[in-house]
Amino acid sequence: MKTENAHIHLDIVGGIAGDMFISAMLDMFDDLIPPVLASVASVLPDEAGQAELFEGLNSGISGKRFRLQAQQVSASSDAKEHTHSHDHDAGHHHDHHHSHHQASDAFHGHKHTTYIYLCELLRNSALSKEVIQVAVDLLTIIAKAEAKIHAKSLDEVHFHELADWDSLMDVVASAVILDALATCTWSTSKLPLGGGLVNTQHGLIPVPAPATTEILIDFEFFDDGIQGERITPTGAAILRYLSDKNVLTVKPQGSLQATGYGLGTKVFPGMPNILRGLAFDCHSDNKEQDTLVVIEFDVDDMTGEELGLSVDLLRKHQGVIDVVVHTVRGKKNRAMESLRIMANCKHYQDVIDYCFIQTTTIGLRYRFETRAILKRELVSDAGQSFKRVSRPNQTDTKKIEHDELISLASLHERRMHKYKTELS
Repeated sequence: MKTENAHIHLDIVGGIAGDMFISAMLDMFDDLIPPVLASVASVLPDEAGQAELFEGLNSGISGKRFRLQAQQVSASSDAKEHTHSHDHDAGHHHDHHHSHHQASDAFHGHKHTTYIYLCELLRNSALSKEVIQVAVDLLTIIAKAEAKIHAKSLDEVHFHELADWDSLMDVVASAVILDALATCTWSTSKLPLGGGLVNTQHGLIPVPAPATTEILIDFEFFDDGIQGERITPTGAAILRYLSDKNVLTVKPQGSLQATGYGLGTKVFPGMPNILRGLAFDCHSDNKEQDTLVVIEFDVDDMTGEELGLSVDLLRKHQGVIDVVVHTVRGKKNRAMESLRIMANCKHYQDVIDYCFIQTTTIGLRYRFETRAILKRELVSDAGQSFKRVSRPNQTDTKKIEHDELISLASLHERRMHKYKTELS
């Protein structure tokens, strides 16, 4: 399917870790497999092994797994070369406590697990600058959380959860995928809380791990009663990255085009340990879909001047797309003003709070709605700026920018200039 301007929904059933995200995306978009494997190979040293993507089952559900198949040599003089894999386990595994004593010494030294070293390693790699930036962003999200938890500066942060090549591999592979899908919007189900304790280099700590909870501030969780670590710091960093890029929204209406399943290693009672991806086509050749929040309420005890100022302030508020006011009749046949506000999904809660601050209403209604939007472009021609819109019947229409008309002295001049521009 076309990934440009598609929408991807992450159905977090068992949990989310770096390897589960990668597996689900590569199961859904197989054309991303070659660039992901090539990028990982360009970063990993030969002795670390190579990335492996393979089919698997978890509680009867088939999907993909992604791991590092590593060639290792024992430290003893008579040891023979052998192969072992680094299994991930989001809720299932914890990337805080790798204890592979035979792993590459080049990565296990104190210097080689620092945030500064890893960023420098990526910047000096053969990866594209876009992928490097995404990978560094993911590392920075984790590093800031670790720095706060341990009261250290970024320069002092050591990544316990990146104590082996497989975890850096997950960061790089995730960065390739996120860069390739940069024009998509995303959504996610509520996050499973998990529970219990997990053993780390700091000893036993509660689930979700401190770094994970720090990264996922403001995300919505639910408790399904299943214990274990359900979300790792790398999985949390992917979600935070999407949120920070303002592409994490609610699931829109659209045509389902593809599905993918990333498998965890642990088996949960009564539930598959999977991350499911759903890819929707939400646009046609000349229009796109997005989701917004419609907020409505009525006011019958504000003067015209008070309401006029409040509406102006609401229109300027971050996240507000438009405000419409019309006069209606309410109880006891009183005249009142009905307000309808369209807001984007990222800021709608803040917009709701602002409605309560700027008006006398003590209750309002809101709902999520999908809208179709014609593609448009801002054009400047012969010193005039206007929007050009492509319509479904293959025609283009123009609409002059309002600021272009302000300097004209009369209504007649403004109308003539508008018609001349838009009909030319």
